Amino acid sequence: MKKAITTTLALILTLSAVMNSASAAQTGDVSPDTASAQTTTDERVYCLASVSKVYVTAAVMQLVDQGLVDLDAPVTEYIPDFTMADPRYTQVTVRMLMNHTSGLMGSTAIDMFLYDDYDVDIHSILLNNLATQRLKADPGEYAAYCNDGFGLLQLIVENVSGMNFTDYITNELAGSIGLSHTGTPSNAYEIGNPIDVYVNNLPYDYEYCTDVGSGGVVATASDVAMFGSSFFTGSESLISQELVDEMELCWTDSDNEYLDGCGLGWDYVEMLQYEQAGVQIVGKGGDVLTMHSQLMVAPENEISVAVLSSGGSSTYCMLMCEALMNIALEEQGIEVQPLEPREVEIVDDMPEELEQYAGFYCCTSPMPGLGEVSFSDNGQMLLEITMFDGRTAEYHYRYTDCGGFVEVNDSGNIRANQTILFFEQGEDGQVYIASEQYTEVPEVGSYINNSYVAQRIEANPISDELQAVWEGYCAVPMAAYSDRYSSGVYDSPFEFMMMPDGLTGYVLAGTGLGARLLRIEDETTAVAIETMPCSSSRDLCDLYINDDGTASLTTGISYISLAAIPEFTSDITEVELTSDCASWYRIGDEMAYEMINVDCPEDAVIYVYNKFFEPVYTTHYLDAADSINLPEGGYIVFLGQTGESVTVS
Repeated sequence: MKKAITTTLALILTLSAVMNSASAAQTGDVSPDTASAQTTTDERVYCLASVSKVYVTAAVMQLVDQGLVDLDAPVTEYIPDFTMADPRYTQVTVRMLMNHTSGLMGSTAIDMFLYDDYDVDIHSILLNNLATQRLKADPGEYAAYCNDGFGLLQLIVENVSGMNFTDYITNELAGSIGLSHTGTPSNAYEIGNPIDVYVNNLPYDYEYCTDVGSGGVVATASDVAMFGSSFFTGSESLISQELVDEMELCWTDSDNEYLDGCGLGWDYVEMLQYEQAGVQIVGKGGDVLTMHSQLMVAPENEISVAVLSSGGSSTYCMLMCEALMNIALEEQGIEVQPLEPREVEIVDDMPEELEQYAGFYCCTSPMPGLGEVSFSDNGQMLLEITMFDGRTAEYHYRYTDCGGFVEVNDSGNIRANQTILFFEQGEDGQVYIASEQYTEVPEVGSYINNSYVAQRIEANPISDELQAVWEGYCAVPMAAYSDRYSSGVYDSPFEFMMMPDGLTGYVLAGTGLGARLLRIEDETTAVAIETMPCSSSRDLCDLYINDDGTASLTTGISYISLAAIPEFTSDITEVELTSDCASWYRIGDEMAYEMINVDCPEDAVIYVYNKFFEPVYTTHYLDAADSINLPEGGYIVFLGQTGESVTVS
């Protein structure tokens, strides 16, 4: 990733100028058109990932300003085709989509991230997938990050305005504030030169997020920072101040620090270290497979900072944003103090009543999987987590004077990146583990993340026969096979399932969006169980075993057992391709270490994986050779369009 990181650093060096021009544009020293013209024309275009959610929120807010959309009207009023297999869907409002309180399961994942391709009917994919789903919570009950809500917001913009989203973003949103380097996958090359992306340190096809409202807007860093300046107090260059204020309100007035703190479109509408300095901050971050982003705005101080990267993560982008924001605030005479971990002392006398919290937990952190909590003498707590691939990890904690358990190292000392866990009885009667996590990234910065991270679960008794059925499903890994030929899911297509020891009636499954503990309902169904009132309950899904032995998730992705795929042999000279149905083969002894040559159509892709399920070759590499060395015990998959074929020699 060296070249990608260099690109990111170059952006950082230009951002203080972007902040200054954005601030001047709002104070009358420079017009918005002039400020836009000051942005460099040789900047590269990035996918903004989930920062796109602020764009689609602003687009809907423009329609609210025009009296065409009511924030508290049901979504069905604007999308008549929106249905779900849960009658509560009619209670979902436009506002709930914006602040992640809709109760939707989370993310439709099929065909969402494509390489060098964006020609899919994502509206039909989203609506068809939602039509099969239940809600995970009552609409409005709590906020948990939800991508699908912003795909629906994009549909609202299109249905109400009568314009496709590319035209709306280009003309009505970006165009209204003088931004000429902002668009969607449909016009990415018209607005600028897309950034180079790398996978495994090799140049790769450019990635597009097809769900544009959720994560697919493309732009330069200067344009993003200028877009952020439209939310300065008193600007009204994009939407009215009343609606700017509405976006900046937290979804809840609760003082529970473990709940999500999102506004409308924004991930956060306050940050502790800035709040202590008397500065309001709103911001949004995002990640796709190869690109990452962060937009941070201080409305009253008229500072907007954007950091985009190829490689890295949105967390690194956030810390870079904070560093730049602090420099700009210092110029205004405001000093922001860095966050420090809570000061705690280890004590030996743990209250006996805490022992009632021993047992099994569905965990999302410090590692997703099945956790088992146990206590020993002197206030010691062990959290042992089993992951979906069968590996286990142990985390040790000691009781402290704050009533929580702090993680310790092998020497019994508090870890530098301090995590404190607290047990809490929820209003719903569930037992949750809340986490207060301080993390310092050397040379970059630090942050604190407070959230619920685990939920207590009890055994789900099932028959021996049903247990045996699911053990059979878990015996062999699965591979994704239903995504489009260009889908990024094939970068890491393998998933595992296992039946955890000591807890009956559950299956630990990889879902493509993280590992989940699912409760077995019958021979063909296992369902998500999380009710944690925060983003630990994001991206939930139910799993179904089909009559042909394949598995389907409510994310839209389907999987085939590796036991069901044929062997790749020397007499295979042509592989016929089928749209949305991958042609998988296992590499047996006959073809191990053999070299093959392939003639691949333009709209087709090949991947090769070793026996450890790691990709070792793909035609997505920009300099991929036509000759492929097949690894022992590995797998090869051919992807493309119906009517085409790959020639093998």
